[in-house]
Amino acid sequence: MFRELVNECKIKFVLKAEGPVLIRSGENMDLDPMLPSVKFVRSFHNNDYNVVIPGSSIKGVFRSRVEKLLNGSCKIVSKNYYDSCSSKIGNLDRNNKYTMKVEDKYKESCNACKLFGNMSIKSRIEFKDAYPEKDTVKLANRYNVGIDRVTGAAKDSALFEPEVLEAGTFEAEIIIKNFFLWQLKVLIQVFEDINEGYVTFGGVTSRGFGRMSANSITFSVREYGAAEPGQFYKEKIMSKDEIEEKLKSVTFSENETGKVKFNNEHIL
Repeated sequence: MFRELVNECKIKFVLKAEGPVLIRSGENMDLDPMLPSVKFVRSFHNNDYNVVIPGSSIKGVFRSRVEKLLNGSCKIVSKNYYDSCSSKIGNLDRNNKYTMKVEDKYKESCNACKLFGNMSIKSRIEFKDAYPEKDTVKLANRYNVGIDRVTGAAKDSALFEPEVLEAGTFEAEIIIKNFFLWQLKVLIQVFEDINEGYVTFGGVTSRGFGRMSANSITFSVREYGAAEPGQFYKEKIMSKDEIEEKLKSVTFSENETGKVKFNNEHIL
């Protein structure tokens, strides 16, 4: 699937907080009562220690939504591992005495796994950490309390104080290699769902947290093997509207069997 480089696309966009957002750091704050009980995740970038939206968090949001858009074809999100593509392919591989070809593993994977990968095939999409633009981040502490499921009232000793992102814009980037056109189309749908409020980020989303918007979306597309003599590739930067116009007739399907083929997959 990756021995031959056919095409690449770098998607750049800006994530803007449209309300409180909480992405937990995982640090234990119990020993210092002056700190919030839950801190927003932070990282060093350009010699600055600041909040960050991890690429893993962005990928989780995108994969979860793509699973739903593609009718939950893979049950990897299920608590039952044995329902997933990884389990199915592993059983087939063992039955074939571990001689199953990569092409066959790819064929047995659902469309979501063909994009995001699983334990048997590599992901063709990468999500970079999203770092904040200068002087845009505003943090605050919120007070929340657990609810007693029986009485519906506040639960004793269940007060917690998370540190949340109240405002901020983050530069995000996605890179996808050897893509099919329908895969770009489903990613565009996720962007639209984010902007319409159907997709949220981080935790405590049932209390109104996690609302963000995706803005300034650009697609830098490279196609290899179709360039002028003496060049390795041809490249074009397109807006979201230009890409959507190119993909109007593309359906969410993939017709190849066995080896991955990219016939009629040119976009430039």
